[in-house]
Amino acid sequence: MGKGSRKKRREETRLARAWALMEGGRFQQAEALLQGDPSPEARFALGYALAFQGRHEEALALYRALYRESGSHRALHQVGMVLRMAGRLEEALAVFEEEARRLPPDPLARSVNLYERGYTRLLLGEKGESLAFLRESLAEAEASLDPRAQACAHRGLLEWSLRFGQEEEAQRHKEAAIRLFLKAGDPQGAKEVEGLA
Repeated sequence: MGKGSRKKRREETRLARAWALMEGGRFQQAEALLQGDPSPEARFALGYALAFQGRHEEALALYRALYRESGSHRALHQVGMVLRMAGRLEEALAVFEEEARRLPPDPLARSVNLYERGYTRLLLGEKGESLAFLRESLAEAEASLDPRAQACAHRGLLEWSLRFGQEEEAQRHKEAAIRLFLKAGDPQGAKEVEGLA
């Protein structure tokens, strides 16, 4: 094995370790592991660690730079997500709408985008529009066969149902979200859903 491939494997291992730390909510440790790594993958993960520590401006700067460099819809999506986390909902929605125009014809990418457009509209109090986007997100997630995307769509529909007093619907979406988060190997996601209702 050449020096270059050993280095690549070490970087992949470090990246996998950082994501595992973040799955466990240990964002500062993940940040320490990723600092100074100039690769786009490490910077993408670092933005996530920063955003979940509430360091939204730093995360935004990172994702905007990644988007300028790559034109990747994933980097643009993260710009929108950080804006939403920072409570800048109108700006976030505009970014997700822009991302929608750049998506490949892929049900998973569409599901994730539709979820954010629906969830942001829910936070803005747009009852009918948010429901339509969240339902469409679930349909695309089911087409993608991705359990995590399906779980997220059900979680969004659970939050919608709770907000607008649809108790039976809320229970149905809660059970589905928990089952699918566990199927996706995400017990933390299941635990968060458990705490919603």
